[in-house]
Amino acid sequence: MREMTCSDTDETARGSSESEPQYRTTPATEHAKGFPIFLPPDEVAALDEYRAFDPYSVEEGLSTSFQQRRVICTLALVGRALQSLGRPSRILDLGCGQGHITREMQKRYPETRISGLDCSVSAIEYAVGHSAGICYAVGSARTPPYSDGCFDVVVCNNLWEHVPDPVAMLAEIARITATGGFLIVSTPSRYRLRNLVRVLTGRPVSFMSDRHITEYSVGQILEQLRYGGFDVVEVTSSPIGTCGLKSGLAWLVASAGVTLFRSHHRLESTVFYLARRE
Repeated sequence: MREMTCSDTDETARGSSESEPQYRTTPATEHAKGFPIFLPPDEVAALDEYRAFDPYSVEEGLSTSFQQRRVICTLALVGRALQSLGRPSRILDLGCGQGHITREMQKRYPETRISGLDCSVSAIEYAVGHSAGICYAVGSARTPPYSDGCFDVVVCNNLWEHVPDPVAMLAEIARITATGGFLIVSTPSRYRLRNLVRVLTGRPVSFMSDRHITEYSVGQILEQLRYGGFDVVEVTSSPIGTCGLKSGLAWLVASAGVTLFRSHHRLESTVFYLARRE
């Protein structure tokens, strides 16, 4: 089977073929707006979680401190990856949703070639209607339709906690990432300050969303990345604020403990990882 690019469908909807990735499979169908769909019809309906509304309220909350931290940390790590690569690069936003952060990457790094993949056709409809020059497609993050080594940087922004088997997904990410390329992962920290307090008082951890299958500790993510053939370059998070005397004291005590014992745990709600494909 020959490899195809987005330009094999609707070039107007996605820009010039020079900016488009290569697909290793033929799409099941093509949307009326010109983007390819790599899911069978029954899965298209079942996986369209954005059909009625944005279930994660990203657009409504873009001005919140949580979403601003996501954008700032993601853009900073993309910048470090691009600086290290030192060449024109291809970026994939895997699980891009409606493309809010995808567009922010395009604004900040216009010299890059950016693609976005999500399983929700309604999300990609929105993304295509609100941007130009980004190559969007509908497909599964667990079986991305791209050719081997297709991207220099893959971004997984708050996707890990939604996937039943992230290690299997990571094998596919490694396949589509060029040797020496980078993976950026953001995911909730299982033992963030709130959950650390809960555990220390004999209560179970709580998830940030009922849509999360689970949430991982920093150590678990590090082990998964290393197992998947990635060398972890940086683990970071943006400091969270504290409200009131009790929470401030809890933050200071917990932070001192993490520093004292040289723990790799992070107390912030979301942790970001930059890893290089070996």
